[in-house]
Amino acid sequence: MITDEIRAELAGVGLDCGEMTSRFMDSEEMFLKYFRKFFDAADGVVNELKAAAESGDLTETEHKAHALKGLSGNIGLNGVYAPAAKIVADLRAGITGEYPNDLEKLTKAYYRALEISHKL
Repeated sequence: MITDEIRAELAGVGLDCGEMTSRFMDSEEMFLKYFRKFFDAADGVVNELKAAAESGDLTETEHKAHALKGLSGNIGLNGVYAPAAKIVADLRAGITGEYPNDLEKLTKAYYRALEISHKL
């Protein structure tokens, strides 16, 4: 069960538990199952995104941000989704100066959500 305290913590990383539970047939248990699985799938993508950004490979950075955008969007983790979407849009538009700040926001939200997931 998701306590009110954990709901508040998740809201801090852009996740509305009530909305997401309703997307998962009003089953908190089903939502939690996929929330936990998200980290299994996303961890490698986050690491690959950081490596691509550090190496200056903007094409790979855009591809990994796009993958993470999809993964985080599926579970409503907007603290990761929004900066990932911005990285994708900016790099596709040739805007290259902002993605490091967005990547920092993304990774901060990701690792905070991961920390919260350990409480569930």
